[in-house]
Amino acid sequence: WSTNSRMKKIYLIIFLFFFSFANADKVEVEGVYRNAGDISPNETCRLAKERAKLKALESVTGQVISSEELEKCSEVDGKSSCERNQFFLSSFNGEISEIEEIDKKLNTETLSSGEIIFVCKIKIKAKVAALEQEKDPNFDFDVKLNNYNFRDGDNLEINIDLNQEMYLTVFQILPYEEKNYQVYKLFPLNDEANFIQNDSFKLPKTNKYEIYFPENVRKKSIDEYLFFIGSKKKINWLNKYSKFEDLKKQFINSKSLVKWKYKEYTIIK
Repeated sequence: WSTNSRMKKIYLIIFLFFFSFANADKVEVEGVYRNAGDISPNETCRLAKERAKLKALESVTGQVISSEELEKCSEVDGKSSCERNQFFLSSFNGEISEIEEIDKKLNTETLSSGEIIFVCKIKIKAKVAALEQEKDPNFDFDVKLNNYNFRDGDNLEINIDLNQEMYLTVFQILPYEEKNYQVYKLFPLNDEANFIQNDSFKLPKTNKYEIYFPENVRKKSIDEYLFFIGSKKKINWLNKYSKFEDLKKQFINSKSLVKWKYKEYTIIK
């Protein structure tokens, strides 16, 4: 990767805590998905199960994804990608395992317009452990982008304010990428130093981050994310990860005091 290369989908995290999981709770939740589009019955039930997993995480971690957020990202990024992305982001606050599907119902409903839609309800039982966080209020930073709506060829600039020195790492995450790697390190690259001592920092340090609309996506707009990690100690992150889950595993195993955040922006074709 070069900072002069064209941008791909980005997710941004910044972390601040030592990692350990609290005692896991067994939860039983139901996910419901109504398909008012051209999604197959099987896909409707898959998305219902994703919503059930989201509810299971929310019930233990306390993080709630609002219906407005789901609707917004559905409109921009597609229903399937939206559910997957929201589950991934929520999973950074907890761990879900031993998922058991205990009930599944697929029916149809007739709308006032006369349209017939599929409605799938799936009830699951799962073990959920919240990620315990040892927070340090004196270790923090803030991130601002030069814009939140971009077109092909626009430049992205990132301004970061720190309240103390830290190691800073930025990842790009490409959830629509099915064949290749989904996670790329954006900063640092090559011999760039990522130990930041200034109270104000700007990326890119040289050249530019150029936004582009991916060729393999047939939508008029997509959401992308920046994922930042600020840590007390240097963490040997890989330059790329095959899946989101691989980044999460190293995140949990890093054993370092970190702070995390993400920023979302939209690219319009």
